[in-house]
Amino acid sequence: MAHLGGGSGRAGVAALEFALLVPVLAALFLGVADFSTAYHYQMQLSSALAAGAQYAFTKGQGESGTALTTDVTNFITSVSAVHLSSVTASYNNGQSATSCYCVSGSPAVYTGPLTCGTACTDGSGSTAGKYVSISGGFSYTAMFSVDQVFFANPLVQTVTVRLQ
Repeated sequence: MAHLGGGSGRAGVAALEFALLVPVLAALFLGVADFSTAYHYQMQLSSALAAGAQYAFTKGQGESGTALTTDVTNFITSVSAVHLSSVTASYNNGQSATSCYCVSGSPAVYTGPLTCGTACTDGSGSTAGKYVSISGGFSYTAMFSVDQVFFANPLVQTVTVRLQ
């Protein structure tokens, strides 16, 4: 003769396992979603600054330092897919717009002023030129406070482009 209550014990174990796993899987899913969102915003910031660097390179030959940095900042603000919390551009790191410099390292270290076209002494084999540095930031609020460990707030990037 079959035992009438035999199947209900297994169903109770399955319900208990499900109840234990759902919070773990939900936290894992939300963590992945949070990371993906932050990465998306980081890529949007990177794309906006790359577009600004390309704009500075193409416009930079004929404009003065102040006009160029204003144009680059306005351009990045207008083409960005997200609302950036900060955008700044500086010509020759805020130094003389008429002189040339050698740039090396990350973050960029400016050496000079030098005569345009002279060899840099840092061993890179490059010559002194004029540069625009563009920095941008995006304020991102993570869904979980633990994700703040992985992402700085705001997300910030800097790009340096040689004009001459």
